[in-house]
Parts: sequence; structure tokens; C-alpha cells
Amino acid sequence: MPGGYPNLLGDDEVAQIAHAYGPNTERLLAVKRRFDPDHVFRAIPLPVSS
Repeated sequence: MPGGYPNLLGDDEVAQIAHAYGPNTERLLAVKRRFDPDHVFRAIPLPVSS
């Protein structure tokens, strides 16, 4: 998997996290914002929204 497995990356590995999600980043972040706006669920590091 390009960028590695997101669940094995630390929060400080920002560039590698973004690479792991690739072109799906914005779509996944939109789903996260819609269904978990209060950030209750957090198991893996997410990329920073652009």
C-alpha cells in the first residue's frame, strides 16, 4: 500500500499519512465530518484537510 498502513503511522507522520490515503483523502474526510463532527471516534491518524 503506498504510504504504508494508516493504522501503523503516528500522528506526527503527516506527509506519509496523506500519501497513504492518496486521492481518497477529501472524500474520506467529508464522510468523517458528516458522521462524526465531534471527533468521538478516532482509531487511526487522518490526513490534514486541504
